[in-house]
Amino acid sequence: MIAQSRAHLRFAGEGYWQHFRFATTFGLLAAAAGFAAIIHAFVPGMCTHTASRIVRHLGQLAEDRTKIDVIESEAVEARAFVLLLFLAAAVVAPLWLLDAPNSLRLAYTLLAFALPAVLLISNPELATREEVSG
Repeated sequence: MIAQSRAHLRFAGEGYWQHFRFATTFGLLAAAAGFAAIIHAFVPGMCTHTASRIVRHLGQLAEDRTKIDVIESEAVEARAFVLLLFLAAAVVAPLWLLDAPNSLRLAYTLLAFALPAVLLISNPELATREEVSG
C-alpha cells in the first residue's frame, strides 16, 4: 500500500500534503454537489444552480490542479456547508447508536443541524458574494 501511494504521488507530481489538500477539496466539493442536488429535489427553489456550478469547478480542478486556490475561494460556502453537515452527524451519531433517551436525541439533532440549516436558508445557492454579484 505504501509503495502504491508513493507511486501515485509521483505520478500526480505532488507531495503528500498537496495531494491531501486536492483530494479533500475534491471530495468535499463532490459531496456538496450531491447534497445540493438532493436539497434541490425536495425544495426546487433552493440550490437551483449549485450542483452544476460545483460540477464545473470539479471539472476545472481535475483538468488543472493549479486552480485549487481560486476554486477553494469560490466554493467556500459549499465546503463549509458539507463540513457542518459532517460535524453535526458526528456529534449526534453516538446518541443514536447508544441507548440515549429519544427526547435527548431529537433535541441534540435539531441543535446540531441548525447551523448548516441557517447557512442554507441564508444562502440558498451556497454561493460566495463574488458569485452572487458577478
